[in-house]
Amino acid sequence: MYLFNFYFSIGIFSAFVFVGYWWLYKDRVDIPASLNLMLIRATAYIFVWPVLFWKWFKSEDKTRFITEPELVAPEQRPVDPNIVKNSARNAEREAQTLHQEWLSFVDTLPQCGSHIMYKGTDIYGERLDGRFIFETADLLPLVFDKLNPKPVSFDDTDSANDSLDAECEASDGEAEIDSQTSSWVNTPNLPNTQEHYIHRWLRTYDPALFVCNVVPTSFDRFEYIAADMIEAGKGQVHCKSCDTVYDASDIKAVDGGQGGWILGELYCPSDHLLARRKKIHFMRARSN
Repeated sequence: MYLFNFYFSIGIFSAFVFVGYWWLYKDRVDIPASLNLMLIRATAYIFVWPVLFWKWFKSEDKTRFITEPELVAPEQRPVDPNIVKNSARNAEREAQTLHQEWLSFVDTLPQCGSHIMYKGTDIYGERLDGRFIFETADLLPLVFDKLNPKPVSFDDTDSANDSLDAECEASDGEAEIDSQTSSWVNTPNLPNTQEHYIHRWLRTYDPALFVCNVVPTSFDRFEYIAADMIEAGKGQVHCKSCDTVYDASDIKAVDGGQGGWILGELYCPSDHLLARRKKIHFMRARSN
């Protein structure tokens, strides 16, 4: 009982000392702690004064104990270069693992036939009324061009010779397209986007196989490829609400908006929503 009273007597004395320290030095700090906060801290000294006093004496800046907590700057610690190296190594290993998982997934898909069907979705993956049907032969060059954009040239001095050179290059380009595609697909240094794996799957295309493959739900970025195909006037769309098949030229492409997003929307002639995708996101500036 004596030790119990002795312990709490020192705790009460410590609490008064702590409050007195705050009273003497509160005008010397930028943002002193409020009286209510200091009373709460002083109460803690009554119960755990040995620990708190030890932290107080060991601290180089004792005024931080009487300052608002959100204004206390954290102590700077040196960065361990080994941690940085390990993080980079782990990130590279995770990327390689993810790449192998995608390759395994794509290689288990059925071989592509003459046509591909994409089921239109909303911005969060909900199924809509559109069933987009494309010829695989039309999809292949479009996806390849998206992943291999041609450099833009602003030099028109040789424009007169372009038409003559184009005819000569056309035959050479057709002969080299297969080798270019093969080297691109098997180049590990290129970024492995989802379009990369979509193209890998489409390259299994057999023109003699008259089947219509459904795009796997894992290829959620196929919505952008489908929109590009419709804008290019290729493919057909079956609207489930109308129970009618429309040509790509009959589909209406409009821009909508929702929650800071500009959305690309595709409608049938009867204004049934066939597919919708995110296009541009506007970020609001934070108020200070």
